[in-house]
Amino acid sequence: MHATDVPLDRQGTPGIRRWLILVSITTGTFMANVDAAAVTVALPTMAREFDVGLDALQWLISGYFLTITAVLPVSGRLADIVGRKRILNTGLAIFVTASLLVAVAPTFPLLIAARVLQGVGASMFMATIMATAVTAFPPEERGRVLGLLTSVVAAGTVVGPGLGGVLTDAFGWRSIFLINVPIGLLGAVGTFVFLPADRPVGEPSAKEFDLLGAVLFAGFSSSLLLGLGAGPSAGWFNRLTLGLLGASSVFLGLFVAQEARSAGPVIDLGLFRRRVFGLGNLAAFLSFVLMLYPAVLFPLYLHEVMQLSLGATGILMTLQAVCMLVVSPVAGWWSDRSGSRRSTLVALGLITAAMTGSVFLGSASPLWLIGLLLSVFGVGFGLFLSPNNSAVMGALTHDRAGTAGAILATVRNLGKAVGVAVAVLLYSAFAGTPATVGVQPAVLLSGFRGAFVVGAVLGGVALLTVVVMYSGQETGYPRSDGQPDLAGRGGTRSPDGERSRPDAAVL
Repeated sequence: MHATDVPLDRQGTPGIRRWLILVSITTGTFMANVDAAAVTVALPTMAREFDVGLDALQWLISGYFLTITAVLPVSGRLADIVGRKRILNTGLAIFVTASLLVAVAPTFPLLIAARVLQGVGASMFMATIMATAVTAFPPEERGRVLGLLTSVVAAGTVVGPGLGGVLTDAFGWRSIFLINVPIGLLGAVGTFVFLPADRPVGEPSAKEFDLLGAVLFAGFSSSLLLGLGAGPSAGWFNRLTLGLLGASSVFLGLFVAQEARSAGPVIDLGLFRRRVFGLGNLAAFLSFVLMLYPAVLFPLYLHEVMQLSLGATGILMTLQAVCMLVVSPVAGWWSDRSGSRRSTLVALGLITAAMTGSVFLGSASPLWLIGLLLSVFGVGFGLFLSPNNSAVMGALTHDRAGTAGAILATVRNLGKAVGVAVAVLLYSAFAGTPATVGVQPAVLLSGFRGAFVVGAVLGGVALLTVVVMYSGQETGYPRSDGQPDLAGRGGTRSPDGERSRPDAAVL
């Protein structure tokens, strides 16, 4: 059982205390998303200071997401054993400490190591925040609360690029990470004071912690991302690259075998046999891969090809996040009333169109066109995420909502890490070099355009996945058995006949 697989309290925490809890626990999520967005704007500056190429810079982003992906299942199980409050507070403490280490790192390897430590802390509060929030509020308010959590993610993403550009121009890139300290301390104090102590779920023992499964999953995700990262610089037929990719296949096979026989699996793979749940997670994975394309490639295009300042680059990059922030509530309202199918299909159509349009950008492209494409990306992702998450959450019964949320969180972070690696891989392949500093604009444009050609293809695959996911259904609301719910407005029924909400969103 995952940390979030607990019967939901019918009353929640009384009074204003629940809102103080919500504010306190969202500080970590806000910081994590600000950093993830801000660091992309500072990449050109870091490249010059440390004299490294894009193949090395990618580990500032993918190493962070890789660590979160590998550690998140372990964090969830530890929360089962020792309680969510302890894991959440420990995660905040680690994240703040690691932010200080990033800010003072004298060398690039130490910088990467500190980012990895940040990922460990982030995984701990990501594994606990949703369950903590939903248990603090009564059932009739939980849909709204999950929407607010999604808004915090979008707000951090909105603030990140602009703040990163302004701070880097004024005080240097290290200031991006120093701002985590006061925010993190405020959140830690709030969670310590307002969050009630919780007891572990059931009576878990050390034997119930599937340590082998966690190690195998970490081995799979780590070797996969390391192999994808080594390919552009070492060569795809290099022994190191082939060894890492081969190891990822072996780890994956062993992980699947271990989870099939484990009494308490880290990830219940049997859930993926359900069409809506399995294909919904695949579509989510592809969407998060594509979401990192603009974040990695557009700052380099804007700064190195269009010759924009970092501040102007950051402001333009906020357009995607602003549109996500504005559209996400509309997407939730739309899917509440007509199901998730229409909004997700429209969303993936827009994302694929924006990917295609980016292929035709050049050194003389008007800023309004660039801004329009970034805005379309934002509208597309905003329309897709919440409705798709709602469908995936609704594919399981009410008592498995925590499991669905934990798997979606893992899929999200693995998708982001793979997205960074794939974007860099394709840029290097089409440009003929991983370098971004000192190369001709035509070379950089070749890498940029080639990556987005493949991105458009992946968008089409995601669109087809959603078509198959909803094929044969008369409504956009799947039941837990993957069949259309014709009895009402959607949602799922648990074995005892209780109807769950179809409008859950996931961070």
